[in-house]
Amino acid sequence: MADPDGAEDKANRPLTGWKAIAGYFGKDERTVRRWAATRDLPVHRVKGERSSSVFAYAADLNRWLVSHGHGVETPPVGPAPRRPFPNRWLAALGAICVVLGLAGALGWRLLQPEARVQPGAAVSSAESLYLDGLYHLETRTADGIARSLGLFTQTIAADPGFAPAYVGLADAWNLVSQYTPARAEESYPKARAAAERAIALDPQNGPAYAALGFNTFYHGRDPQAAMALMEKSIALSPANARAHHWYALIAMQNRDFDVALDQIAIAQRLDPHAPSILANKALILFHAGQVQAALDILHPLGQSVPALLSPPAYLATIYLATGQDSDFLRAYRLAAEISDNRPALAIATAAETGFRAGGRQEMLRRMFAEQQRRHAQNGEPAFKLALTAAMMGDDAAALDFLEQSLRRGEPDIVGIRLEPALAGLRDDARYQALVAMAGFSPGD
Repeated sequence: MADPDGAEDKANRPLTGWKAIAGYFGKDERTVRRWAATRDLPVHRVKGERSSSVFAYAADLNRWLVSHGHGVETPPVGPAPRRPFPNRWLAALGAICVVLGLAGALGWRLLQPEARVQPGAAVSSAESLYLDGLYHLETRTADGIARSLGLFTQTIAADPGFAPAYVGLADAWNLVSQYTPARAEESYPKARAAAERAIALDPQNGPAYAALGFNTFYHGRDPQAAMALMEKSIALSPANARAHHWYALIAMQNRDFDVALDQIAIAQRLDPHAPSILANKALILFHAGQVQAALDILHPLGQSVPALLSPPAYLATIYLATGQDSDFLRAYRLAAEISDNRPALAIATAAETGFRAGGRQEMLRRMFAEQQRRHAQNGEPAFKLALTAAMMGDDAAALDFLEQSLRRGEPDIVGIRLEPALAGLRDDARYQALVAMAGFSPGD
């Protein structure tokens, strides 16, 4: 199907010459030449031409940006030039929603819904790049996030004082480890730096505080500080669906389901078309005990948005928790295929083989063995092994892996109070101590 807005052509356009490639990243030619020589920057040479005649494709550069954790570094946060925030920039911030994968999903809108571009308003080149970035980030796919990173960094190169571009960059880096093979410890610090830069440029930027709050929760693992940042974001931008959405997810992780359902309802009212909000509403309903209501949302959502990771990922969680193992295997494999997660695909194969050989217990046993192999290669978090160990009835191993997850600073540890597999540990003193160390209240 043709792209009526030309976004696909723009992302795939060739950049000819070192100067154009350097400008794409906002760097000098010497830097990108070094990246090509030492970091496999995907630059091609024109056959038969002189050695300096090179070209590259924007889409390839975007994917490299994510997989290598490089790109246009966020300028250092220092004394920021304070400039007026023109109305046309506010109006330019389009709607965007983003889902968090297996560690907990989420999404948002970057602007108050009532903001609209005024008819006849001029659109600058930087603003145009920024809006294209929002579009690609909204796809919630690995390629879309990669393209958005490239477009936001181009926006910053064109207008270094444009705070919303740093918010977009923070949002994209916050999501990188959820949708790409990039490691969270590489992407999250970049997200925090970008959010802090946005706040330095515009201290009243509500969406920037929400981006920082997300980062504080999933990377800093400080639920109380994260909630305070979300509350500040909501106070500055009450109609920002993103902050309400993320507030709901933090409350869910702490098993405060009444608050979570209230906040996700506000987010849905503000942004009724966001599939990520609807998906996370289903997740909250499931954890609140409304299993059928969750399934009634996720089944049609997965059919209508087949590239969205959250429906099969959440269905896998529900099916595993409720003993529907055949359905779990199908949903788990689909989620692994959508995210192109090779360790998860190997675990899916082991689980399928085990289920055919000996039902649920053999499925769990072979899953656990494959998880251990992947964990030894840093391809599977300790938290996931803790869940499988708990389902197998090995509480001691589950607690050991939870402690390891906490010690390693894994983002998944924020699910320590929430995951159904850990329900049998809630009266255990060691488990309660780990919950407290993770920043949550141990009590129900």
